[in-house]
Amino acid sequence: MKNLNLILLIFLFPSALYAQNDNFEGLIEYTIIFKRDPDYLQKTINGFRNAGWTERQIKPFYADSIRIRCYIKQDSIWEEQYLNDESGIDKINYQTGFQAEVLDPYSGKRTVFGKTKEYEDHIDKNTNDPNWREKIKVSEWFKTDYSRLKKLARRKEMIQGYLCQVYELPPSIPDGTPYYYWITEDFTGGEEQQIPYFFNSIFTPKGSIVRHEMNTKYGQTHKILRKITPGPIAPILPRLRSLNFGTLDSVQYADQKLNQHLVGKNIEQAPILPDFSFYTVDSNQLENLYSRQNNGKFILIDFWATWCAPCLREMPQLAAFQAENAALLEVISLNQGDHRADHVKQMITQHNMTWTQGYAGKVQKAFLNPGKSIPHAILLDSNMKVRWRGNPAGNWDKLAEIIRGN
Repeated sequence: MKNLNLILLIFLFPSALYAQNDNFEGLIEYTIIFKRDPDYLQKTINGFRNAGWTERQIKPFYADSIRIRCYIKQDSIWEEQYLNDESGIDKINYQTGFQAEVLDPYSGKRTVFGKTKEYEDHIDKNTNDPNWREKIKVSEWFKTDYSRLKKLARRKEMIQGYLCQVYELPPSIPDGTPYYYWITEDFTGGEEQQIPYFFNSIFTPKGSIVRHEMNTKYGQTHKILRKITPGPIAPILPRLRSLNFGTLDSVQYADQKLNQHLVGKNIEQAPILPDFSFYTVDSNQLENLYSRQNNGKFILIDFWATWCAPCLREMPQLAAFQAENAALLEVISLNQGDHRADHVKQMITQHNMTWTQGYAGKVQKAFLNPGKSIPHAILLDSNMKVRWRGNPAGNWDKLAEIIRGN
């Protein structure tokens, strides 16, 4: 009978068991809302531009909100960041034990950090301010000292169904402002799961952070829990490998060795398009443009990106155009810059892109699309002569006339 009661307890109250686990496992989502002083924001952005930052790197500073999704398993955390309401991942932070990585899904850049000394060396190397180097060591910058949390006299508050105690964290610098935390004991990470670097904003020794507020003279930051989904999740390391940034960089997008003959040239100098190689999305097989030369069809090369809204809006027209002219036309769509193989395939399926799909490397982009704008299309006849190129939006009738010989 005792065993039966235990089985029923496990079956009926799994959430209670999760709350008592030493290690939290599952999914946690937050939203961070920003209210920035416009003048200070513009000065900050101008400073980054002057320092050589790209618009891609500056983009997060324009965001009014960031949605964060954390997959947590034992001492490993995979954190995805989404800007505003965008569906594409802007940045990935990954950590296991004392190794942390930052990944840029757009460029494929992957920064790997190890132990604390490596962080300190990185900050010392990349920051000229001696006060930063002397006063803001990694142990303080990446790891919050929660030992100074002061319980406030306010009554406990309910947030997203969790009863929270309000705490104040005094400022660590002179004339700084305190941080306020709403912390719940309903689920914890255990001492061994107190992540020391980027993800220190999830678990504290007193419980888990459900809400976090910060006010300065330059603006406000408000972080609020969206949801918690405790329960087993797949190992996180294969998630990192599924992106396979190294393979994508060296094979799918890195075409410098394959297309060396295109370097330093552009399509404006080549009325007859030279052959080039590309890797297909579905099988990662190498293909050549000229393998299609003897099929007697026109070829439409389409440049697109998963985050390019005009490209995606044009997909139904491209699909209809391809279907209507299938006897005379072959379409090759080349995705550029998105190193999330699974996401690229998902978008291809979602938009019914049933024709040939490949990846466009830097050399191909520089040669075929020197203007760098997308969507961009190039129409070739069966002799590989360039018959038309530009933004296909609003030009489908013109393209049809060329294909049909009207």
